Formats: sequence, C-alpha cells, structure tokens
Amino acid sequence: MANIQNYNITNIYAVPNTNDSLSNININNSIKIQKSAQNTLYNSDNINAGFLLKDINSNGSGQFYRVHVSSGPTNTTDGIPFLYFNYNPIIDTSNLLSELEYILQFHPLETSNLIVNNGYINFTNGSNPNPNQGETGVGIRYNSNNMVQFKNYDTDWIDLIDIIHYDEFKELVDVDVYTNPLQNNQYIIYKASNQKFVNKQLDISDDPNPTVGGDLNMGDYIIRFSSQESRFVYNSNGIIDNNVLVLKNNTSMTNDCNYIELNNADITGNSNVAIIARSTYDMDVGIDIDVAGSGNINLNAAQSNVYVNATNLIVSGATYVSSIDITGFTKSSIYRTSSNLGYTPNTPWYIPITSDTILFNFSNSSSNGSYYANVGAGIDGQKLNLIFNHTSTNIDVSVNFGTNKLIIGSGTATGLTFDTSGQSSSLIYLGYGIDAWQALNTGATLF
Repeated sequence: MANIQNYNITNIYAVPNTNDSLSNININNSIKIQKSAQNTLYNSDNINAGFLLKDINSNGSGQFYRVHVSSGPTNTTDGIPFLYFNYNPIIDTSNLLSELEYILQFHPLETSNLIVNNGYINFTNGSNPNPNQGETGVGIRYNSNNMVQFKNYDTDWIDLIDIIHYDEFKELVDVDVYTNPLQNNQYIIYKASNQKFVNKQLDISDDPNPTVGGDLNMGDYIIRFSSQESRFVYNSNGIIDNNVLVLKNNTSMTNDCNYIELNNADITGNSNVAIIARSTYDMDVGIDIDVAGSGNINLNAAQSNVYVNATNLIVSGATYVSSIDITGFTKSSIYRTSSNLGYTPNTPWYIPITSDTILFNFSNSSSNGSYYANVGAGIDGQKLNLIFNHTSTNIDVSVNFGTNKLIIGSGTATGLTFDTSGQSSSLIYLGYGIDAWQALNTGATLF
C-alpha cells in the first residue's frame, strides 16, 4: 500500500498489490481500481478514472473489463452520459428497447398515469423493429381537434366519437349526418361530391325515373313544374293564371309547337271554363275531336243553348252521288255557279252542297241555253236555298234531285226548273229512311 496517492478509504481488507504498487488497487481479486493519473500525481487528472470488474465466466486468473461513465461528445449527441462496460454502452436506445420488449412479453406493464404527448400508441404483428409506426401504423392517437382516433391497417384514421354508440349508423366513416342534423321522415342519399351518405327531405328529382307503386293521392296539395314548357297546375294561391292543364311540348327539333290549355274561370268575371288552342309560332290553330268508329260527340245543354260563334258552320258527311263526295253544308254561305269554269249549257253539273245557299247567277257574258244541276243527298235537317238570277232571257236551269227525291205539297217530283230571274226555293233534307228533299216553298216549275 506504499506510495498510493489520491484516495481516502476507511478500511480495505485483504488488498493485495500484485500488479503495480504505484497504480492499481485490487479488491478480493474481483474489483480493480486503476490509477487516475497516468503521467502526473494531480488528483484533477482523470484520464484513466474508473474501475474494472472481473468476468465471472473467465478461466484461470480471469479478465478485468472496464466500467465507466462518459459524457464526451464522441459518445453522445444529446448531452446525456452513457454507462459503459468494456467500452460498450450498457444502456442505450437499442438495448433498452429490446430489454423492455423482452420484459413486457412475460410481464404486463402496470401504470396509474400514462401520458402520450403528440405521439401514437402503435400495434405491431411481432416484427422488430415495428415497420408500421406513426401515421402509417395501426393503433390510436389524439389529434389536433381534441379527438381520439383509431386506425386499422391500410385505412384512414377515424374519430372515436362515442364508443357507447358504436353500433349506430352515424358512426360509419362514409356517413355525414352532423352537417345537417337528422330530422323526422328524412331520407339518406349518396352524394358523389363528398363521397358521403347524407340526410335530406325526399326529392323526386334525385330519381331520374320515378315510378309510383300505387295510387298517388295529392290531398290538398298541388303539382308544380318549374317551367311553363310542360306543366300540370291546379289553381291555388300563388298561381298567377287560371291554367288547370297546359300540355305544351315540342313536336320537332324546331322548338315550335301547337298545344292545348284547359282553363278555370273567375266567377266574378266570365264564369265559363275554356278549352283553348295555343301555339308558339302559328296564328291559326284548330282543335280536332275525333271519335272511334261510329262513336258520337255529344254536346249536352238540355236547359240551355249551344252557340256557334263562327263565320261558317261546315258539317261534313259521307254521302256519295254518282261517285262524287257531297260533304254537307256550310251555314250562311253562298255557292255561285256562274263563277265555276266548265259550267256550260246541256252539260250536267253536280252542285256541291257544302253551302246552304246555291246562287245560279248568270250575266250577259254567260252562254245561252239550258243548264243542268244535280243535287245529291244531304244530312238530316240540312237547309238548302236555291236562287236563280240572270240578265239574259235565253238561259234556264233544271235542278235534278233524283227520281222522287223531291217532296212537294201534293206528292213527289224529280226536280225544279228555274227560267225567270228572281225565282227561288227553300228546302230541308229528311233522312232516316225518307232520304229526300222537302220543298218548304218554291217559285220554280216542277218536273
């Protein structure tokens, strides 16, 4: 123990000095304390400060290995000292993690307060190190919106909003019923814009081909169309016109069409309802009412009248005389024979009785002679007036109705001859088995 400096001990038992009496202390051949100073005797020289431990598994005299603490810049980057044994760190990030993993495989970690600050609790499949950590890991985290989130493998993070209601529809990741809170009788529809199922009131426009599975009962409500191009409107508050039914649609690519309107009426004004023909381009539009087969069109006005406000009333029939179609008559219209080309003497002329008055009107320029006119069957109740006028004394007209098809006061006749200007006859056609013209009055000569 001679010449040993810079140490202060109370008692050391069996301290042999077998190696160097000026440098080392060996305690029970298990711990070796080296000299602190290599070249000096100053106690501030710590170049070799530390102690050595003998390897328990060594044979013979065994080997001593250094144990020391170093905080030098070559050994650490964060200023935290490392504990070394034989120049190898005893505790660092690698062996500490492996030691903890080994310990926790067999012993559970118990703690009363675990805080994860800006990090993740990740799960792994047993690989070491864990290949899926942080944002790409499987586990739980606490995000910037103060929500705990869960993430499975290869999925997005989802909020653990209320684990008590984990089995509710609103907890699904592709459902958004928070922007618009759910209301009674709402529907869930899919919106491609945000790839979410959202709630809203029923809107038929969402269905491109809506089909009614039963009767559609409108009750006290109305059916509206957003455009007047095609609409069915029931008169109610907010409607600015009287349309009950407007059927308006394009029949070609021209965007022009004729259409029909059914209108209500204000009882303070004109009390009549109306069926009106409309057009987007045409000033003259008619209405056709067609029946199938022998069906009738009935105008029922048992306690009132049927008024026809028109220039002419044309009644067409299916009467044929000698292959010529006689198409009825026109109320308050005159057919002038002298204006027809080809009407010549001694040539039969079939008078079309589409007008209710036939005027045989001849001037001085007309050819002299006898003219022949044939009148076929009419329509039951049809009125016919025949008037003869001329300025030449050498013209006469014979009107042939057919054998015994002219009824006069004393019997039947075939026709009438007009030879004096101003002569006229009034007739009415009797159908339904009689099928002849009844002369109401006449100034012509019978034949």
